[in-house]
Amino acid sequence: MTKVLWLAPIILALAACGTNESGSDQGELRSDMPLRTVKYYADHQGELAETDAICTTWKASQRPPASWPAVVVSNCNNVDAAKTLLRNKADTDKLRKEAGI
Repeated sequence: MTKVLWLAPIILALAACGTNESGSDQGELRSDMPLRTVKYYADHQGELAETDAICTTWKASQRPPASWPAVVVSNCNNVDAAKTLLRNKADTDKLRKEAGI
């Protein structure tokens, strides 16, 4: 019984180390970006697409959003709002065209 108790801390310590693959997404998760507004992303759709790709990587990482850097959370929210704004504008323009306005 004492041998098992002696090995338990060693086994737990080794299990906590994980594998090289357990942190493999760390290199893909970028947070080196300036804070941008919804208006900025709506006006610069190239950067919107780039930041959206970064946000998709963060979302796929399965990390809780509370652990994300603040700039990533803000920019991802702003990207989502800009995409909604652009989609709504396109829908409104389409309806106006159909109505002859």
